[in-house]
Amino acid sequence: MTKKIFIITGETSGDLLAYKVIKNITTNNIEIKGIVGNNLKKLNIDGPFESKDITFFGITDVIKNIFYIKKKINLTVEYIENFNPDIIFSVDSPDFVFQVIKKIRSNKKIKSKFFHYVAPSIWAWREKRANKIKKLLDKIYLLFEFEKKYFDKYSIKNYFVGHPFFEKFVNNENNYYADSNIISFCPGSRQSEIKIFMPIFLEIMNSLGSKYIYHFAITNSTNHSVQKYLNDIDKSRIIIASDENEKKKYFTKSLIAIAKSGTISLDLCKSQIPFFTIYKFNWLNYFLIKPFVKVKFVNIINIIANKEIIPEFIQGNCNSKKILNHLDFLLNNKNGLKKMIIDYNVILQGFSNKDTSDKIAQDLVNNLK
Repeated sequence: MTKKIFIITGETSGDLLAYKVIKNITTNNIEIKGIVGNNLKKLNIDGPFESKDITFFGITDVIKNIFYIKKKINLTVEYIENFNPDIIFSVDSPDFVFQVIKKIRSNKKIKSKFFHYVAPSIWAWREKRANKIKKLLDKIYLLFEFEKKYFDKYSIKNYFVGHPFFEKFVNNENNYYADSNIISFCPGSRQSEIKIFMPIFLEIMNSLGSKYIYHFAITNSTNHSVQKYLNDIDKSRIIIASDENEKKKYFTKSLIAIAKSGTISLDLCKSQIPFFTIYKFNWLNYFLIKPFVKVKFVNIINIIANKEIIPEFIQGNCNSKKILNHLDFLLNNKNGLKKMIIDYNVILQGFSNKDTSDKIAQDLVNNLK
């Protein structure tokens, strides 16, 4: 008898994580549908709409689109109930995903199992969410071992699987290009992030001048917006890359990168280069969220280490002057750049080479039996 899985992804990173899992499912008698992005579409998976249709940034962005989001939630629920999957496999995007699951459970029309990948950051803020999560999920897959104690505390079934970005990780810090003249910028995948970070990057470039080549790691959806900011810049000094392989090539050749907070941090760790983390959004969002935040850092490496290995420039400190001051210090102290890589590699060992995607794929299949 054919078994069914429905996948829910929101962010581009979630689509990639789900792709890594699903491509390891080789059983023929499984039908898979979902809300997917470009990676999962390569596996000929489709559904009611694409994940890019439910990607929003910050509380104010969500509020402005609240009726649209509710419509998408209802459409998703209706599609899932008609599809009647054995497992609903959701990846990240908890604000959307949990609303869908809550509605499906309350409707009681189907008896799916609910498995979630990438734990909500209850260790960082709003820990009491765990009480609600317990009622929604049958199991949660954890990327980091330190998360386990938080979910065990609330008796939420969990499985530490490690991080899929580091399934075949090799420490090659000795190959770092300390004499490189390439600086990488990672402004994010949302239009709102481009508006915040590109002006800062331009100020940094203008200050550093023609001594360096500037690599912009972007997405297809932000290509046009980024290009507009760079119209007046000497094109011989600019590299714009949206292809993943091309981005990785320039990351590994970079002297340093400056990147918005998020999954990109782990990509840069994998490329074995030093980098800064920047994080900034409008003051209303910051004002609403800050009272609930429990951790001192935003970068996951720093959170696990409980100290600042990766320099962070957050909100009011996220400006070109402060970034340039620290950048200038490190460019005149390149041993400090190399030490950053050495220090974060110690942290990476805790969640690397765990066969993550295959573990989840096998667990999904086992739960279909």
